[in-house]
Amino acid sequence: MSKVKIIVQFSGGKDSQACLIKACETYGADKVTAIFCDTGWEHELTYKHIHNIVNLLGVKLVILKNNKVDGMAGLCRRMNWFPDAKNRMCTVQLKVYPMIDWILAQDEHMIILQGIRAKESAERVKFDVECSYFKDYFDTSVKKRLYRKQDVRKWCNMHDASVLRPIFSWSAQQVIDYILSHGQRPNPLYERGASRVGCFPCIFARLNEIKIVARDEKYKQRVIDLENTINSKRDNGNEATFFCKGKIPARFCNQNSNGSPTFGEVSEYVLKDENQPTLWDETEPIMSCVSLYHGLCE
Repeated sequence: MSKVKIIVQFSGGKDSQACLIKACETYGADKVTAIFCDTGWEHELTYKHIHNIVNLLGVKLVILKNNKVDGMAGLCRRMNWFPDAKNRMCTVQLKVYPMIDWILAQDEHMIILQGIRAKESAERVKFDVECSYFKDYFDTSVKKRLYRKQDVRKWCNMHDASVLRPIFSWSAQQVIDYILSHGQRPNPLYERGASRVGCFPCIFARLNEIKIVARDEKYKQRVIDLENTINSKRDNGNEATFFCKGKIPARFCNQNSNGSPTFGEVSEYVLKDENQPTLWDETEPIMSCVSLYHGLCE
C-alpha cells in the first residue's frame, strides 16, 4: 500500500490544463490520472477538449458523476430552484461529493494537483500551496457539516491525500503562455471571449461570458427551458430564475413579479451594444478570436 497515485483535477479550463501538463513533466504521463467531475452542464467544446488533451498527453481519464442526480439540470429540478451565492449546491453535489466518494474507494496514497491560482480571487489568495485534501475534517474550528465525516477519518487512518497547487503564483497570461509553449491550445471557448470555462453558463458568469451563451441558440434555449420547467411546478408566485436579482438593471426585468431577470431578458440585455460597449463588435463572426489573452489570436 506504499503506491502513490498522482491525480490532477481537470475541468477543461486553462489552469487545470497547465497543471496537467506540469504533472506529466514532473511525474511522467504514465503515472498521472486526470479526474473530470462532469456536471452535465459543460459546453460540448469542453467535453471534446478534455478528451483531446488527455489523448495528446497520454494520461488516463476518469470521469466522475453524482449518480443520485441527473447533472446540473436534474439537481435544479429536484430542488425546484437554482443555486446562488448562499447555496452553491451545484459545486458541492456535482463536484465535491463525487470526488470524495472516488477517493474513499481507492486503497492508495494520493498526491492531488489542483490548478488553483492566488490571483483568481481574494478568497483563493488565502489558500495554501500545499495542504491535506481533508484538512477541514481534522480542524476543530470548522463548524460546517462535513460529507461522510466518519468514512473520511477512517480512510485517513491508513492513507494520505496531499494537495499541491503548482501554478498558485502564476498569472492567467503565464498559464496561457505555458500551454502554448508546449504545443497545445487552451479550450476553444477562450477564443470566443470567455475568461473562464466550466459550466455553460455558470450562475456566477460575467456579462461578457453570458453573451457567448446568448449567441448560441442551443445553450441559450437549454437555460430558458430549465427555467420554464421549474416554474411550471411552482405555485407560490416567486419565480425561479437562473440569475439572481440585480444581474442586470431593473428596468430590463419585466417578466417576473419579484424583479429577478429571466435568462431571456439577460440574453437580450447583453446583446445590446449600447449596454455592453466593452464587448466585441456585434458584427464580428462568432467564431472569430476575441480572446482576453495574448497569443491565442495569432
